[in-house]
Amino acid sequence: MLDELDRLVVDWSDLPKARAQTKEILTALAEDRAALTQLLERAREEEDLFDKCEHHRLLDKLVVYDALDRGFRIRVHVSTEDHRDRPHDHRFTFTSLIVRGGYRHVRHELVGRLAEQEIPAQAQDDFDAVATDLRVVPRFVTNEQAGNCYTLHHSEIHTTYTTPDTVSLFLRGPAEKERSIITERETGRVWWRFGEDKEKAERQGSKRISKDYFDDLTGRLRAMEVL
Repeated sequence: MLDELDRLVVDWSDLPKARAQTKEILTALAEDRAALTQLLERAREEEDLFDKCEHHRLLDKLVVYDALDRGFRIRVHVSTEDHRDRPHDHRFTFTSLIVRGGYRHVRHELVGRLAEQEIPAQAQDDFDAVATDLRVVPRFVTNEQAGNCYTLHHSEIHTTYTTPDTVSLFLRGPAEKERSIITERETGRVWWRFGEDKEKAERQGSKRISKDYFDDLTGRLRAMEVL
């Protein structure tokens, strides 16, 4: 399995091919618990990987393989018990395989005017959000469960409503734009998500995790029989 990852190259410009290719590799990784365990153990010890692991309000992200020069990065996502209705897009196209649990997946359309120049780059959290006349209209809803896999283009706006302890394998491509948008459905407020190079220092610091936190997460993954 690890040898396959070391040979893998993903070309996201051919989306149907990338979708099939990434689904196959994530499915194989989910079935190979020893390989996934080895990747997590390596991520704990290798500084470049561990520094990319993050705790967010809605989920924890553990980066276990980084090869953006070959078109991909793999993360393990573990949902928290917090849920917010915040439709958003991503800076990159990705494929996600649900390993445990499930969620309601809603794809949306943004309706209204978005004057990007009126939203400062420093608006990177909900407390920095800027009011707009945007509306977010649900267009397509699916109920994703363990074993389901989908690919989402970076231009799509979506929201997921997870059940507790939902676990996914997430394979993303290289960033295709500088920032992504997050919206607050009830108010129309908007803020940005940037890559690490443009992110505020205080936000970067707030996402860091400790080795103890990492160990707790991997212990939970074992208890959930993901590992």
